[in-house]
Amino acid sequence: MTPLRATARLQLHAGFGFDAAAAQVDYYAALGVSHLYLSPVGTAVPGSTHGYDQTDPTRLNPELGGDDGFARLVRAARAAGLGLLLDIVPNHMAAHADNPWWWDVLAQGRASRHADWFDIDWRAPGREGRLWLPVLDRPLRAAIADGVLRVEDGARGPVLVHHDVPFPASGTPQEDRAAWCAACNADPAWLEALVLAQPYRLAWWRIGFDRVNYRRFFDITSLAALRIERAPVFDAVHALPLRLLAEGAIDGVRIDHIDGLADPRGYLRRLRRALDAAGTGPERPVLLVEKILAPGETLPADWTCDGTTGYDFMDQAAGVLHAGEGEAPLRAQWRAASGRSGDFAAEERLARAQQLVHALAAETDRAGRALDALVAGDAALRELGAPALRRALVAVLCEFPVYRTYAQRDGFDPDDLARWQAAAQRARRRDDDPVLAAAIDALLEALQRPGATARTLRLRCEQLSAPLNAKSVEDTAFYRHGVLLSRNEVGSHPQHLALPVEDFHAAAARRGPRALLATSTHDHKRGADVRARLALLSAEPTWWADVVSGVETAVGEACAQVDGGDRAMLWQTLVGAWPPALRADDAAGVEALRTRVAGWQVKALREAKLRTAWTRPDERYEAAAAALLDRALADAAARAALARAAETLAAPGAVVGLVQAALQLCAPGVPDLYQGCEGWDLSLVDPDNRRPVDFARRRAWLADDAPPGADWRDGRPKALLWRCLLALRRARPALFAHGDYAPLYAEGAASDRMLGFTRRHDGDALIVLLPRAFGSSWIEGDAPALVPRFWDATSVALPDGRWRDVTAGTVVAGGRHPLPALWSRFPLAVLAAER
Repeated sequence: MTPLRATARLQLHAGFGFDAAAAQVDYYAALGVSHLYLSPVGTAVPGSTHGYDQTDPTRLNPELGGDDGFARLVRAARAAGLGLLLDIVPNHMAAHADNPWWWDVLAQGRASRHADWFDIDWRAPGREGRLWLPVLDRPLRAAIADGVLRVEDGARGPVLVHHDVPFPASGTPQEDRAAWCAACNADPAWLEALVLAQPYRLAWWRIGFDRVNYRRFFDITSLAALRIERAPVFDAVHALPLRLLAEGAIDGVRIDHIDGLADPRGYLRRLRRALDAAGTGPERPVLLVEKILAPGETLPADWTCDGTTGYDFMDQAAGVLHAGEGEAPLRAQWRAASGRSGDFAAEERLARAQQLVHALAAETDRAGRALDALVAGDAALRELGAPALRRALVAVLCEFPVYRTYAQRDGFDPDDLARWQAAAQRARRRDDDPVLAAAIDALLEALQRPGATARTLRLRCEQLSAPLNAKSVEDTAFYRHGVLLSRNEVGSHPQHLALPVEDFHAAAARRGPRALLATSTHDHKRGADVRARLALLSAEPTWWADVVSGVETAVGEACAQVDGGDRAMLWQTLVGAWPPALRADDAAGVEALRTRVAGWQVKALREAKLRTAWTRPDERYEAAAAALLDRALADAAARAALARAAETLAAPGAVVGLVQAALQLCAPGVPDLYQGCEGWDLSLVDPDNRRPVDFARRRAWLADDAPPGADWRDGRPKALLWRCLLALRRARPALFAHGDYAPLYAEGAASDRMLGFTRRHDGDALIVLLPRAFGSSWIEGDAPALVPRFWDATSVALPDGRWRDVTAGTVVAGGRHPLPALWSRFPLAVLAAER
């Protein structure tokens, strides 16, 4: 096994498969990573661009190159000294005709050997023991009458077909099938009877939120949840990665959405045993989990994994680079523009309440029925009544502080119980109804009871709270709250903009050595360098207000047709994503930016669910918003104002981006490079963040020995930083794998604007000195260099010895140094002890 030092995440799909990845192995080896970290490789829905919609996790995806292509990638990686990590998906599969397990359930219903492989509530009231599929684009009889639901003779026998999507048709003849199908289609009553005779029920998608009776990935009907806690399911889903590990083809796995599983703790114990048994090298196989941690939350200490995939670090690294003094004025500007509260907690509560009765209505009802079962056997609970207890559950879930808790067989541990109690206390304060208060108390007591009925209630609540958090925070409130978009990121909670330096130090000191450190991911809302640029607004709120005023004055009456909050988010997005080299008179470049932002805009408006939504698009409002974007980039004065603002932020934003990268490469943990992000990452939410990578340009950067400030607009300084610091990690692996972490403080007027720390191990040492929370005026003109006068009165004492600047190559001695002297060649300093 290759020791884990740094990873490079690659998004695989038919256009970039195993051979395409193999062609870049030499580049990543030269850059200095230790592992390629691959998106899911199991067989997925044809044309999948991400691989999380798997149809057969036991086979390598033929669209990516299949067994032979993967073998070529493994050989190339091993020859270059690289290892491979796999992203695996134990929580769900695609509800698709190509999924043999799902097809078998549709064909045989509860008699299928796979009926309990999926989390299907066969006993849900009103479903008649059938699997409810809300997939029709109109009510059943209308679908039959309009000819969009038919029976056809397929390769697997007669099938029901809705548009081009097939479903098995049980109880059909094996002979003269074509004639039988024609006759059935000619008789609507006959066809309806055939549909209603199936073990599943085709239904109108608009009633799906209420009627669906299988657990989904969040609210995505096309992704059906697995019961990975069942041994046959676990064995089938993990057969491929365990085989590849035993063959020495991979070095470990990343677990997607662990919070969807019934028992994450038990799952990790079982998987850790299986990985350790299959591993072939002296080092333990890597086991990482995708887990969103709330502020102050840490992974349970008894989880047998190496850490998270790095969303927590992404939040901490961003937060510590924001200026706290900008929060109040930016919030006031947002309130004035949007008419909304500017209180993210309030936006989150509102979104939670709405999700519980809309997108997650079926899951809420399932948890409610588990509560009803407990009520039925208890006189005291019956006196309060099931409706009051259900209201209590909703009230508490609206205040829930984390994705979920992790109850064990006999109840919650003290930390998890405290989370439920804190949420309950907030719910009581929100509503002084004495009945609700009594019901909340009774709910908490019921959740702690022993026995199978209470265990089921705890599980249903936990598997509801996780998607509730995701849908309410990341997919709704983030698009309703625009105080500063750099803090609306997966893994973040933008109630406050800035993270105190001491909190960053504490989190870094307790992080495990194998936990990933991410700043960009395939799931991010904005790329690392968009967030870095927008972070500057926390130190420049008045300037930003003037910019917005100038843009809206130039745009004119087009603003009147679009809500103020949507306008405010648009201006931030345009300035944040504006390429550093883009001139206002570059028509092609401006059009490329408009196209990208237009894609973001539609998604943002629909995710907010205020004026339009995926389920009820308002074409008129979306057209007005699109016209505003077009006008802003077509009008010369507005476009020039946006370009000037982007130019003002470009060089300072580059410095923040470099600082963020240095944190990622030097803090405890393993830096994870998302594909292409060794250069500036100005991407937006998917699919923008999954565009093809320009590897030719990145290969050119490897051979570039130009000084750090040269051609900075194309990303060279960041690529140089990655190259230099990855080389340092390769040369001194023990320092980064085992080194301690200690804060290092400056003295002087700007001491609070420096973030410093040391890493030490076995006589080796590293010093990291970074500027933070500064404004654009602290940067020299149009180059990413610091203005010395802001730092002249601030110095730092270096420990005794000789220290080599990793990027500049200069050597300094221990003792006190003014910060401008240490930052004269590069706008940060990473100093390694000379050996």
